[in-house]
Amino acid sequence: MAADEKGNRSLRTNRKLRLVLHLILVAVHCVAASRVIHAADRTLRGHSGSTTGLAWHPGGKWLACGCFDKTIGIWDVESGQQRQTFAGHTHYVYCVAWNRDGTKLASASYDRTVKVWDAKTGRELYTYRGHTRPVMSVVWSPGGSKLASGSQDKTVQVWNATDGKTLHVLKGHTDLIISVAWSPDGKILASGGFDNVVRLWNPIAGEASGILKGHTEPIEMVNWNPDGTKLASGGRDLTAILWAMPEGRKLHVLKGHKRRIESVAWKPDGTQLATGSQDKTVKVWDAATGQRLHTLSGHEKPVRGVTWSPDEKLLASGSDDHSIKIWDLSRR
Repeated sequence: MAADEKGNRSLRTNRKLRLVLHLILVAVHCVAASRVIHAADRTLRGHSGSTTGLAWHPGGKWLACGCFDKTIGIWDVESGQQRQTFAGHTHYVYCVAWNRDGTKLASASYDRTVKVWDAKTGRELYTYRGHTRPVMSVVWSPGGSKLASGSQDKTVQVWNATDGKTLHVLKGHTDLIISVAWSPDGKILASGGFDNVVRLWNPIAGEASGILKGHTEPIEMVNWNPDGTKLASGGRDLTAILWAMPEGRKLHVLKGHKRRIESVAWKPDGTQLATGSQDKTVKVWDAATGQRLHTLSGHEKPVRGVTWSPDEKLLASGSDDHSIKIWDLSRR
């Protein structure tokens, strides 16, 4: 009996040791899988306010930045020089978006307007007025004939891009809207807001078509992957959710940020997702597995915006520290 008891204790001890070794290996694997990068490859400075909305020109050479100094900066990424400044908004610029061929830039502002600019000359082409509270997001339709904007007035508005005529006013959110995104095929508009849900709309008929529930706090951004099969949403509950579309099935809940997620951006090939957070970091995730690949730690204040370059090599991030950082992930 004594020998049996001694054997059982030995067996239990061996099991505990194996469990401890397994947990250590898992921890080491997780640390190795998520590399921490402390220094950006380039830092662009020149704005006197938070750098929020970022959008890479389709040609890949220029980067547009909406800023709390009420301007839009157009940066030559290779030289690090600001080549143009678009001025005309009277309050914070939250979001900027290029049309498909990069000839025009749209901007959304706290001054309650959407503006469209000639990308070559910087001339203001149109000003769209219709929202009654600050406009937080603007996006072009895939064909470029329409714009959609989301506002603190709880509406999404669809505009004719050439004459500024309002085509639809979409109502359904019960709180302010922070982000809108147009699906690549042009058939669905997604919007996320402070009522903790993603709403889906038919932008042609001007009707609601669905709702995605999963976040427990306000949603800061929504974004489609390049082929329209997935939608990403990031929010104040410290998570980003990947949804299978069009069925709206939850694929992954990405956890790791210590403060709210402000921005989400897909790599152009759809394999990775970048998230920017108020914890001052950018994280890069594997879209297929939900595994964290990189943590980019270099900003001194919350990260407001992230965007990938068209060639997939560079990731840009904007922050409350007034800087834009460029990360070359192709050489990492």
